[in-house]
Amino acid sequence: MNKSIRSIIIVFIVTVCTHALAVAKLPQDFDEPIYVDVAVDYARAMKRGDLNAIIDHPDVREHPALVKLSYAASISAIGIADNYSESLETSRIVSAVFGVLATILVAIFDPFAGGLMAIHALVVKYSSQAYLEAIPLAFTIFSVLTFLRTNIEKRDAWFWLSAFALGVSTAGKFTYTPVLVIVLAYLAFFEKKIPFRWMVLFGVISVAAFFALNVTFWHHPVDRVMEALEYHASYQTGAHVAEVNYPWYQPFKWIFTDTPGDWHGGIFLYDIDPFIAAFAFAGILREWKERRWLVIWLVTGIIFLLLWGTKWPQYVLTIVPAICIMAAESARRFYHWFTHLSYYKTI
Repeated sequence: MNKSIRSIIIVFIVTVCTHALAVAKLPQDFDEPIYVDVAVDYARAMKRGDLNAIIDHPDVREHPALVKLSYAASISAIGIADNYSESLETSRIVSAVFGVLATILVAIFDPFAGGLMAIHALVVKYSSQAYLEAIPLAFTIFSVLTFLRTNIEKRDAWFWLSAFALGVSTAGKFTYTPVLVIVLAYLAFFEKKIPFRWMVLFGVISVAAFFALNVTFWHHPVDRVMEALEYHASYQTGAHVAEVNYPWYQPFKWIFTDTPGDWHGGIFLYDIDPFIAAFAFAGILREWKERRWLVIWLVTGIIFLLLWGTKWPQYVLTIVPAICIMAAESARRFYHWFTHLSYYKTI
C-alpha cells in the first residue's frame, strides 16, 4: 500500500469520526426544523404516491428541492415520518455521508488538504447537520476536480461528469453556483482552451441535470425561478437579516476567527479554522503563479460573500475547499523551510 492510499484511509477514518461525533452531539440548529419538516412532508407524499404534493410544496421554494428530497427518501425508506427526532437524526446522517464524501474527494486530490477539511469546524458542523450544504459542497468539489482531469481532445468522460455535477450542485443550493461557474469558465477558456461550442454543450447538460433534479421547477418553471430570485433579493433586506445586523466584512470573521463554542457543543477540542485560513492566504501569490484557478475560486467566492447581503456562516463552505488545498501547500512549504533552517542551525 503506497503512502498516498494510506493517507487517504487515515483522512477517511478521521472525517468519519468527526462527522459521527457532530451528528450525535451537535445541538439542534436554527434551520434544521425548517428543512426536516419539509423532508417529512415529502416523505409522506412519497408514501401516498402524490408527486404533485412534492412539486407544489409551498415552503422554502427559495432553495432547490434536491437535498430535502434526499432526506425525505431516507425518512420514507425507514418509515419514520411520524417521529421528528428520528427524522432529524436520519437527515443528519445523510448530510454527514456527503460531508465525508466531500472531504475524501479533496483528499484524493491532496491528502493533507483532505485532512484539514476533516477537522475544519465549519465544514464538519454544516455537513453533519440537516442543512443544505453537504450535497452541493461534495458536487462542487467533484465538478472542479473532474474538470481538471478533462482532456477534450479525447472526449473523455470527465468533461460530462463535471457538467452533470454542476447541475447537481445547483439543484442542491443556488449559492454554490456563481463561484463554481466562474472557476469552471476560467479553467475552460484560459487554461484548457476548450472551444466555446463545447462549453455551450456543457451548459446544456448542467441545466438539464438541474431541472431534472429540482422538482420544484417542474411546474411553472419561469414563475418559480422568478419567485426564488425575488425571495433572495427581498430576504437580504428583510427583518431577520436586519436584526442580526452582521457587518459587510462578516465573512472574514467566519474565516479567520474561532467558531463560537456554543454552536458546536464543545465537540471540537481545538478550533483550527483560523490557522488553516492564515496558511491559505499566505500562499495567494504562490498559487497565482502555480495554480491560479485556486485563487480565482477563493477571491471570487470572497467577493460573492461580501456582496451577498445574507452573511450566514454556512455560506463560507463555498470557498473552504480552495482554502484547505492552498493551506496544505503553504503548510508543507513552511515545514520544509523550517526543518531546512533548523538543520543548518545545528551544523
